[in-house]
Amino acid sequence: MVADPLPEPLPMTDVASASAHRSKTVAGALALFAGSLGAHRLYLGARWWWLYPLLSMPAMAIALRADPWYRHPGFFFAAAVALAAMLEAIVLCLTPDAKWDEKRNPGSARRSASGWPAVLVAMASLIVGATLMMSVLAIALETAFSSMSGR
Repeated sequence: MVADPLPEPLPMTDVASASAHRSKTVAGALALFAGSLGAHRLYLGARWWWLYPLLSMPAMAIALRADPWYRHPGFFFAAAVALAAMLEAIVLCLTPDAKWDEKRNPGSARRSASGWPAVLVAMASLIVGATLMMSVLAIALETAFSSMSGR
């Protein structure tokens, strides 16, 4: 009696890409709330996701050791990283669904239909980012002018 040969393995289906459907709204919310930590880049599978925390965390840690921490250059550098993440949140959320699926979900059977949640995340990112930018600019200009006047 001859044993049946082992059955051929089933062809690899695209299970990983089907389960890895990336949402614009989730990516934008991660950029808004944890953008300085690179959470949105990690979620999207970016190769250099760790660059955001590598730049922002030591800068903020050094700034927190200074007497007025919000006047230290490290604070301004960390704020610039946070602003970049909020700009990314806006761009991610306002990308058209077809273009998003083509770039981020090429093998997924699902199609994105983001609608209002992505727009609301983009609006929140714009509001928080503009507020942060105006605050940081005000602190920077006040620091620059007070040091020029000799105080």
